Amino acid sequence: MTYDAYTERIKRLLPDEWEAFLRASACAPSLRVNSLKMTPARLETLLGVPLDPVEWCADGRYYPEEFAAGKTTLHEAGAYYIQEASAMLPATLLDARPGELVLDLCAAPGGKSGQLAAAMRGEGLLVCNEVVPSRAAILSRNIERLGVRNAVVLNESVPRLQDRFPSAFDKILVDAPCSGEGMFAKDPNARAEWTADSPSICAARQKAILDSAAAMLKAGGTLCYSTCTFAPEENELQVEDFLRSHPEFELAQLRTAIPQPRLADFVPKAVASKCVRVMPNLARGNGHFFALMRKTDGDDISLPKGRYSVPHAMARVWDDFAKSALKTTAIVPGAAFGDSLVMLPDCCPDLTGLKTLRSGLRLGDVVKGRLAPSHSLAAALSADDATSVLDLPHDSREARDYLFGATLEGDARGWCLIAASGCSLGWGKGSDGTIKNHYPKGLRPTRSH
Repeated sequence: MTYDAYTERIKRLLPDEWEAFLRASACAPSLRVNSLKMTPARLETLLGVPLDPVEWCADGRYYPEEFAAGKTTLHEAGAYYIQEASAMLPATLLDARPGELVLDLCAAPGGKSGQLAAAMRGEGLLVCNEVVPSRAAILSRNIERLGVRNAVVLNESVPRLQDRFPSAFDKILVDAPCSGEGMFAKDPNARAEWTADSPSICAARQKAILDSAAAMLKAGGTLCYSTCTFAPEENELQVEDFLRSHPEFELAQLRTAIPQPRLADFVPKAVASKCVRVMPNLARGNGHFFALMRKTDGDDISLPKGRYSVPHAMARVWDDFAKSALKTTAIVPGAAFGDSLVMLPDCCPDLTGLKTLRSGLRLGDVVKGRLAPSHSLAAALSADDATSVLDLPHDSREARDYLFGATLEGDARGWCLIAASGCSLGWGKGSDGTIKNHYPKGLRPTRSH
């Protein structure tokens, strides 16, 4: 990395604050409590460690450096998501509501999608897209672990989505691929990959993504643009160029208690005054930039509905399973793909021809006239939703052994939901005093974990 080029630009950008900025270190590690499964107060009680609130996210918490947050049973159960504090702000600003049509255009690894889903409470449609296949797979796994019911996960190019979904979404989040300067204090790899050309290369990519996002937003809709970098050409100058090219948009005034830096005169003040930067020398968060833009004119086009159905025989198999294994009646299959049954989100569009990793909540597969329930279904259930539940203390040996694939003892007969302190972990199947483990082998941690 040509670090001198970066520091010289920071000196020009922050003429009064550059020394304090360059001395700033990474902020305390943080997590976001998954309100689909847990409350912050209960999580703090269960974990037994102090969790300090993140000022701009009701479910955000800082945790002590020494706490291994990624190695708990509750993390595996989706009770929380490890997420950098400032990365919680864009979904907060976008303010997704139940019943809306929302697009997270650059969604991997899934933290912001999970936060949007929690705000939507399972109602409406959340489309999560990631163009890189390996990252899309991680996104899909996190959507599953967090118990999201109303998400479609795609692995598509942005232009393809623009062609399929013009003027369709109420809200769009563009957490754009960027030069990553905000991660330098936390991630040495981000520093190593940076060059003096990184901001201009990323800015060109961001412009194309924003143009497509503008075309997919309906009139009256809201677009949140965010980056984790400090370069003005990726931030204020990018927004200024977007507004010039798209007169149907207006820049909303963002008001937060986050202290704002004194930027150099070459940064457009009319834009900067309405946007928000999180600077590590001024706030407890790594570098981020946020802008909120509203579309004041344009079309409002309904999403093309998919023609989905469930064969009668498969519906009967589901009914038999649901009567014996579930207390909730809120989960109903809306489509069959081969042998698999899926509960579709509200307003699920036609996904034909798109690279679809997840078309809603996969319920299970029909095998020899019976339903083999999916892990996705287990992750989306609460302990109150299932007829038979083995609720283990989250810090017990049995809970950890279950994740490793061990058979458990218990009186359950048939499908049994295994939970950790009320948070679902996966399925077991009981018979003759034992419960056979159905936690997916591909998700089982190693003993070193």
